[in-house]
Amino acid sequence: MKPTKRLVIDALLLAIAIILGLVESLFPFFVPGIRLGLANAVLLLMLYRFSIYEALLVSLLRVLVVSLLRGNFLQMPFFMSLGGALVSFLLMALAIKSFKKLTIYGVSLLGAFFHSLTQCVIASLFLSNWLTMYYFPIISLFSIATGLLVAFLCDMLLKSQAIPQIQRRYEDRQ
Repeated sequence: MKPTKRLVIDALLLAIAIILGLVESLFPFFVPGIRLGLANAVLLLMLYRFSIYEALLVSLLRVLVVSLLRGNFLQMPFFMSLGGALVSFLLMALAIKSFKKLTIYGVSLLGAFFHSLTQCVIASLFLSNWLTMYYFPIISLFSIATGLLVAFLCDMLLKSQAIPQIQRRYEDRQ
């Protein structure tokens, strides 16, 4: 693929991830701090289709831009989001490269679970109080549910005829 075309596609995926990240924060959830993680679907799709570098760049830029737009740059929510994004990204990328038999559902669940765990640890460090870890079992249950939802959406997109380049690479892994 030509570099310009690849850059445009990366920019569009970044824009989609940013929009999804902002939109999902507008909807109140009955448990504080819970999000659907729809922006992570873009990352998961990129991990299966594009280079790890491109996926990491989009993930980091999404965290940066969304935190700037929400007005919490360099505050605790930014570091929680950044830490969760980095840890989940690294584990998902490692799982995709190392465990070829692991399905997209396993990869998504791994990312969702460790994203939540990392966020709880960072919150505990910021607050100098490990009591926030008592919140982790509640968040982990929701992260499993949202991880399955994101995996289902990505699985459907990867198997659809709408995205043939992504579909071919995904079917090669099956």
